[in-house]
Formats: sequence, structure tokens, C-alpha cells
Amino acid sequence: MITQILQIAGLMVIAGTKFMYAPAAIYVAGFSFVESVLITAGGGFAGVIAFYRLGDAISRWWVNRFPVKRVKKKFTKKNRGFINFRNKYGLYGLAFVTPCIISIPIGCFLAAKYYGTEKRMISFLFISVVFWSLTLSTFTYLVGPIFA
Repeated sequence: MITQILQIAGLMVIAGTKFMYAPAAIYVAGFSFVESVLITAGGGFAGVIAFYRLGDAISRWWVNRFPVKRVKKKFTKKNRGFINFRNKYGLYGLAFVTPCIISIPIGCFLAAKYYGTEKRMISFLFISVVFWSLTLSTFTYLVGPIFA
């Protein structure tokens, strides 16, 4: 009983940090499809809340610690790519790519920094977590038996 609780907690930590690998780890651990979706979504929700709040706190601390000086910004290729993505896809695009492509911690930090005043951001992140949880779990449970 205790070992299974610890195993689920560990899988939820994986889902909250390295979301893309969680369904495969849950599959290998022997859980069912429904359990996979629930564990992955639960861990993703916990990761979104924790990292969004942490990102918000770090952003506020940074602004208070290092006040913004009016200096002309130097654009790098990375900055320009993010600005183009933000202008083209905005809030919805960031929420969509956060769990799977850029990871929950980085995506939540960016969401807190650039969309901190947007009340719907956490809701969009939750919807994205559920979508990717269903998608990745379905793929894992369809393809997994081939490799067993």
C-alpha cells in the first residue's frame, strides 16, 4: 500500500516536470489506461500550479531586485523567435505547447512572466494538460504492446 502510494507520487512528479515521459513510465509500471490519464493529469495539474506560482514569485522578485532600466533591447535569434511565436499564437499557443514540447516548468515560468495578469492562463494550461494526457496515454497504450 505504502509502496504503491510512493510509486504514484513519483510518477506524478515525473508528470509535473517531464510530462512527455510520464505515460510511458506509467505504462511500464503496470497501471491501466484510465489510471495513466488520471496520474498524468494530476501530476500535470500539480506541476502547473507549483511552477506557475514559483515563476510568478521569481518574476516579481527579479523586478523588485533589479529595477528595469530604459536600455535599448538587444534582440538575439532566440528572443526574436519567442517574440514571433508570442505574436503569432499568443496565450493559446503557449498553453498548447507547454506540457509536451517545452515542459511544464519552463512553460509556466514564461506564462507567469508574459501573461501573469491573464486570469484564464491557468485554465488554458489545465485544458492543455488534459489534452496531452489523453493523447500521450492513448498513443502509449496503443503502441506499447508492440514492444512488450
